[in-house]
Amino acid sequence: MTMPTNQCPWRMQVHHITQETPDVWTISLICHDYYPYRAGQYALVSVRNSAETLRAYTISSTPGVSEYITLTVRRIDDGVGSQWLTRDVKRGDYLWLSDAMGEFTCDDKAEDKFLLLAAGCGVTPIMSMRRWLAKNRPQADVRVIYNVRTPQDVIFADEWRNYPVTLVAENNVTEGFIAGRLTRETAGRCT
Repeated sequence: MTMPTNQCPWRMQVHHITQETPDVWTISLICHDYYPYRAGQYALVSVRNSAETLRAYTISSTPGVSEYITLTVRRIDDGVGSQWLTRDVKRGDYLWLSDAMGEFTCDDKAEDKFLLLAAGCGVTPIMSMRRWLAKNRPQADVRVIYNVRTPQDVIFADEWRNYPVTLVAENNVTEGFIAGRLTRETAGRCT
């Protein structure tokens, strides 16, 4: 039986799991209570429902937009949390999360101009904020530059078709990508 911990009092049930890329999965959770969070925040997850092993993951869903609370996780070879979440956790299982944390958010910014930079799995808070801005501040000028190793590593690939994004790939570049890495020069060409 799973139990809450002092740091992770929020019980959530896995509704479904979606593979985003060869090594990234999105875990969609149902919270039967209101779970307050802001776009861009993260939560601690009680790994194997243990008080001793906690890992932080961005809440990749968007408040007021997303149907589920989602965590998007890259599987790391020696990662205790990521291995458990992407291999062992199944639909119907329960996870325990902390309160949402972090100040990397956009809802309190007065400006209507945003340059959002991301690489790899670091795109999870960016997508959360991008969705929030589209719904709540559609007039905002939002530029997203997203760097990946290869085109197949684009997380939320289908969803990015809904938003303007500059994609930068280090290897196996295809149409729609800038070759290279995210640098000051690359960012300058895209803004």
